[in-house]
Amino acid sequence: MPRDKVYAIVEGHGEANTPHAGMDPAVKILIAKMLQYVQCWQWFPAKYQPYRLDSCGDFYPHTENLLQVLQAHRKYPDCAAVLVLFDLEDDCPRNVAPLVVQRIREHKPWPFSIVVVCAYREYESWFLASLETIHPGHIYPGDPETLRDAKGWLEREFGYREVLHQAEYTKKLDVSTALKSRSFQRLCHAFQELSEVSAKQQVIITPDINRVVNKEL
Repeated sequence: MPRDKVYAIVEGHGEANTPHAGMDPAVKILIAKMLQYVQCWQWFPAKYQPYRLDSCGDFYPHTENLLQVLQAHRKYPDCAAVLVLFDLEDDCPRNVAPLVVQRIREHKPWPFSIVVVCAYREYESWFLASLETIHPGHIYPGDPETLRDAKGWLEREFGYREVLHQAEYTKKLDVSTALKSRSFQRLCHAFQELSEVSAKQQVIITPDINRVVNKEL
């Protein structure tokens, strides 16, 4: 069986849960959108539901549960990569993500790639960055990553509900427009890295792009 599926471990209910019959969870829609954006045609979102941890603390600083779930993904012979995605309300993603990666590296070798991405503030901050494509005629007035409660702002302005609307909003999000968010830029870069190693049959653990394990998938 080829390793050609991208799995996900997330924090939010909206990323992991199916809002209604016939629609994938938000993170599966996001993975498909990013693979298409970086033109990685040989990989696809995993068919299984994303795994959700209880809180951002299970990713950092208490990584034991994350590591346990990552280890469980070894049982999937089609797993090419795992996206580890969680919110950081106040801490800097550039500081936290490498610390998470450091813990993951202690448990190598891994048979699949692992990319750690922190949404600065919230996943919903990315919606603010692409608000004009989600709610045409509306543009968020400011830096989408300075607002600490993007979810609450969307609820007040548009009646947003995380589990009900996150998948729909993700489907309408435009990647190029959302690049005004720096943490979304990191997400794009992570998938560009995955696209590069997919063609070379390599495994990468990132954001530390200097450590690539040359291992056949």
